[in-house]
Amino acid sequence: MAKRFDFQDTAMHMFMTGTGFHVLIAQALMSHYKVNPITRWISHKNKSRYHGLMQLVGGSMVLLGSLGKFNSKEVHFETWHGIFGVAAAFGCAASVVGGLVNFFQPKIVLKKYPPSELKFRHNLFGLLTFTLGMTAIYLGYYSRFFTRYVDSQFIPAMMLTTVLVYFLTIIGPLGALLSKLKYRRQKQQQK
Repeated sequence: MAKRFDFQDTAMHMFMTGTGFHVLIAQALMSHYKVNPITRWISHKNKSRYHGLMQLVGGSMVLLGSLGKFNSKEVHFETWHGIFGVAAAFGCAASVVGGLVNFFQPKIVLKKYPPSELKFRHNLFGLLTFTLGMTAIYLGYYSRFFTRYVDSQFIPAMMLTTVLVYFLTIIGPLGALLSKLKYRRQKQQQK
């Protein structure tokens, strides 16, 4: 559909943010899955590199697609899609920065937070950002642009796809977050 509109304005926004979250960031979040056919045979360090690359490219697409919408003359904060989308864009920027800090772990940051805390926060805020982004995409299916140019019988299939991608994607990161939370509680009880 974006090609039909020559990748202009809202069509470009939809293509960039949709591909960024639906494909690249979702794949990045699944990079550490043991059953992921793309990354199952590579080392943990290379999975982390793959994750970082997918996050960086996907996050950049989301940010560029969002900036294009911010630059347009339309009002963005009148719909739930716009509100969640803005929150997801800011969360995406913060997650990219947090991911770089988590990956490189500069000494100045390690003086304040141990590596386990950095990983926990990266996991938690990454999941929150992904949830905001996928919620914004889901709400976008109700937008005037989408309902005007997409067959109304096809929209429920798009909604279902978004819900399935979301739930299948968060299984691994949510499990990792819960195990990190359990570890944190055990450490606090030992003190």
